[in-house]
Amino acid sequence: MKHLRTKIAAIVLTAAMAIAIVPATAFAAAPAPNPDTATGDSLVDPNTRQVLLDYYDSASAFLVIHQGELADDVRIYLETMRAHAYDVLMHGGYEGHNESIAEMRVALSVAQAYVNGRQPDPNAEPEFVIGSEAYNRTHPLLVSQDMANSIAWTYATTRDLPAEMIQQRILGLFVDRIYTAALGRPSDEAGRTYWVNSIISGERTANDVIITILQSQEFVGRNLSDQEYVTALYKVFFDRSPDTQGLNNWVGVLQSGTSRSDLVQIFTTTQEWHNICSYYGM
Repeated sequence: MKHLRTKIAAIVLTAAMAIAIVPATAFAAAPAPNPDTATGDSLVDPNTRQVLLDYYDSASAFLVIHQGELADDVRIYLETMRAHAYDVLMHGGYEGHNESIAEMRVALSVAQAYVNGRQPDPNAEPEFVIGSEAYNRTHPLLVSQDMANSIAWTYATTRDLPAEMIQQRILGLFVDRIYTAALGRPSDEAGRTYWVNSIISGERTANDVIITILQSQEFVGRNLSDQEYVTALYKVFFDRSPDTQGLNNWVGVLQSGTSRSDLVQIFTTTQEWHNICSYYGM
């Protein structure tokens, strides 16, 4: 335990020192403001501001997804740099933005190194985190455009909130999506709160949400045909309607004797479903 604490302290110290000693050119985030339009430190170049926003939202997404895996020192360091970045976004000028970009780059790269079991490198470029707008902009989408936009929009409109509250918003989106796809209505507040808190605590999983709702009297009472049932599963799990081949294939599986509950279990193992869970931080 003592060795672990020493290692954690060294990681944070490395990060703090890096901001002070790494040359400014290593953190060149964007071109300087146009001298014809910018005066002093009051105006911030849009490119520079966007870089800070990208790192800020990636830090939020990282904390939502990995905060339980981080040592306290590393988590607090990232949260502190994130809080400073928010203040800069609200009130800081060009120099403040560049300083905060340097801080966020180091803090996020150190946190990612910690989670991945790597030695922290203060010069490393951190990765944009799944769910953020920057990730969607720089990576092939693994979910629908609407879903990606909805999750990214949530991160972008909750920048004044702590990571725990952002996580509640993100998971609330997930629960609402399942209710709407399966039952044709949004979740009620009590149901949404129960599932969100249960997922955060680790008592329940994303699969538990779906299985419970599909076994509910409300869903069973819809008396869906096999074709309608498979269509519902596609919308619940994949956020889309089935293609003709997939629909016919799974209807055939049901009609050959596979139970509906077994088919649900098969859907929970698909890569497409795992991709969607990743975007929601699960």
